[in-house]
Amino acid sequence: MTDYYSVLGLKKGASVDEIKKAYKKLAKQYHPDVSKEADAEKKFKEVVEAYQVLSDPEKKQNYDNYGDAYKNFQGYQGYGGQSYGAGFDFDFEDIFNQFTGFDFDLGNLFGSRTKSAQKDNGSNIKVELSLSFNEAVFGVTKDIIYERIVRCEKCGGSGAQGELKDCDICKGRGVEIRQQRTPFGIFQTQTACHKCHGKGKIAENDCKECNGNGFITKKEKLSVKIPAGIATGNHLRLQGKGNQGKHGEGDLYVLVFVEMHEIFKRDEFDIYAEIPISFSEAAMGATIEVPTLKGKADLKIPGGTQTGTIFKMKGKGIQIVNSSSVGDEYIKVIVETPKKMSKKEKELFEKLEKEEKTAKKRKTFFQRILGKF
Repeated sequence: MTDYYSVLGLKKGASVDEIKKAYKKLAKQYHPDVSKEADAEKKFKEVVEAYQVLSDPEKKQNYDNYGDAYKNFQGYQGYGGQSYGAGFDFDFEDIFNQFTGFDFDLGNLFGSRTKSAQKDNGSNIKVELSLSFNEAVFGVTKDIIYERIVRCEKCGGSGAQGELKDCDICKGRGVEIRQQRTPFGIFQTQTACHKCHGKGKIAENDCKECNGNGFITKKEKLSVKIPAGIATGNHLRLQGKGNQGKHGEGDLYVLVFVEMHEIFKRDEFDIYAEIPISFSEAAMGATIEVPTLKGKADLKIPGGTQTGTIFKMKGKGIQIVNSSSVGDEYIKVIVETPKKMSKKEKELFEKLEKEEKTAKKRKTFFQRILGKF
């Protein structure tokens, strides 16, 4: 009986991660292309077969329960079989890449597809934009100056001055073909040509404008419309305004930072402000003027208002981006106690003190508390 756990150097009941880790280590150790051991190919096949079984939950369960007899169960195919099935998830491509140093096309292994050169669709650019509080609240149009990579207009992005000629490495095919010996036989792989980058053509003479690169760095100026209600951390995406590539262009992302306001504090689309009121306004009640985003407004303060009371002014906040809805404004009143008083003010407060019942209530309160001790 073949002990697949022993082949991988594991104990029965090993986890999926342990099985995968052991497999990758041993597959690399015994791969015929790198191992100097005489029986490396045999051991490599044993390692692969062990992993094939133990990495498949159904096969693993049957093997754990019935040993070698698991092969009699429907669906089993050994290492030399024609199908590797779902669940046979070890990564040939990952293993081969470690040994060869180039991209191995697993599709070519089974003759199913040809690997094409990766398209260069450009790259994105991020710029930061600072706005004043009011600019963010009401919206604004701002000019943005930034640098981006664009195709050279003189050569059209070819990098050539004059005619192009066939690449001498790939002979105009755009790909390099290479043969690779594996435990399964000799396989042919192909990758994008390293010299012409898959184009098949190279320049006889380099373009003097871009020095043969096909691209130049250019300073751009854009007018960007900032919507009302935008906040710090929001960004605007401008499609196709990023760095250009051979087959497309990236996007420009404008990241917004909003400056603080001297009066208002913002919480999403609501705003908050603290407003001082006098002792007499708090006691007697009053209608006071308060600041809003669009000027002054009247706020009614009822008599007996305590310091720290918050009043809501509906619809006086910030417009929600791309919406007709508007947040609210919250006013927190702070009752100011006079620090310096005129002679007349002192006389008035002395009269008020005699009429107030607060001191008597405080005295009664302390007497009640002290009576408990």
